[in-house]
Amino acid sequence: MTTGGVEIRAKIGVLSDVVPYILEQALAKSVLNVGAAGGVDLYLPDRRDEWLHHRLGRVTRELVGIDIDAKNIAWAARNGIEILEADCQTMKLDRRFDLIVMSDVIEHLDAPGVAVLTLVQHLAPHGRLIITTPNPTHYGTMARAVLGRAPSVYYDHVACFMPEHVQAICNRHGYRLMAVYFFGHMDRRTLAHTIKSRAARTVGHLSRRLYPSFLAVVEPNLLLTCETG
Repeated sequence: MTTGGVEIRAKIGVLSDVVPYILEQALAKSVLNVGAAGGVDLYLPDRRDEWLHHRLGRVTRELVGIDIDAKNIAWAARNGIEILEADCQTMKLDRRFDLIVMSDVIEHLDAPGVAVLTLVQHLAPHGRLIITTPNPTHYGTMARAVLGRAPSVYYDHVACFMPEHVQAICNRHGYRLMAVYFFGHMDRRTLAHTIKSRAARTVGHLSRRLYPSFLAVVEPNLLLTCETG
């Protein structure tokens, strides 16, 4: 029986901006965007150029979005955007994709390991799954711990992940964690948000583990993908 800690077997780095990396990976590919309707009321109709789903649609060969939020899906539809109502933990879309993007979704799920398994089953051979999620060792959490304060937890977050947890999921199912990139979102909504974002990046330079978020790239075992196809 294997015991002990989890060792990251992937490349580890830092991204100055996560969105260009995702768009580069999605270029001219068939893409599934999981949680596509998240925050859609903030972006449509007037700020769609800031919306990841819209930006993906400009570079992909084919784009499918899914979400479980019927209200947000309806809002997108009223603005001319089709998003399917489907749960990434249980869905059966009867098709495969070159790339699946799950951006800031895994921390909301009841069964995150099951979701990863389900999504990988929807990958084409040589396909990739990109996961982004908040980093529980970011500087804000560490500062609160030092000051004896409770962590700040978003109301709908039911789990937190370090890269080692993603590696553990990969180890369990025979997937490959290809890369991990730490990053901080650049939020320019107000001057205060901008200052906070720049501070996060500055602290992240001291240790990448202090960045607010990370991105993980997962590939299935090619043999397993072919066997389940």
